Amino acid sequence: MTEVLLEPTKFFEKTKERPPRPWLGYSVVFLASLVSTLASRIATRELPSPSAFGPNWVWEIVGVIVGSLAVWGLLGFLLHLLTGLGPRAFELAGWTFAPGIVLGLVVLAVAALVPVEAKLPPPPTEFDQLRDWLKSYEAAIRASTYGQASRVGGILGTLWGAWILYAGTRVFAEKRAALAAGLYLAIQAAFLMLALFR
Repeated sequence: MTEVLLEPTKFFEKTKERPPRPWLGYSVVFLASLVSTLASRIATRELPSPSAFGPNWVWEIVGVIVGSLAVWGLLGFLLHLLTGLGPRAFELAGWTFAPGIVLGLVVLAVAALVPVEAKLPPPPTEFDQLRDWLKSYEAAIRASTYGQASRVGGILGTLWGAWILYAGTRVFAEKRAALAAGLYLAIQAAFLMLALFR
């Protein structure tokens, strides 16, 4: 893991010598998503649960599994279309999220030390009131130390991941490296803008 984070070109040169392992790429995305969700769970431990459909952790586990599969599958598919690398594209897509594990652990430490604090009543059952309550819930998270650490970690992770993706694509499909990294950054920027203006 250290090599892909610090010397990605060297790491991917070595991986050329073995068959692709797409499942390994998925495991990286899954771990990054798991650490992020765990940090969120720990950070919001003193807030009322926003879920009216059973324990929060059930939905969080489902979200980790489905969300990580969707993100990994989409990026891997786009990389395959762009480079024609087949299963190798899915492995490469997964390694792009390796910084998310490292930075996620930093955010997890912040979440453990400084939980989100806000005086919120239990979530209402009326839809209109619930919508307003959820806005207050999300605003409290965004304004917290944890929320700020998450944003900084997300930006750093995106840039670090783009560097890893660029290095990997240069090894496997050199002419497409800049395009692949640019596409990844554009997708991440679109998600960031959606999060900021929703």
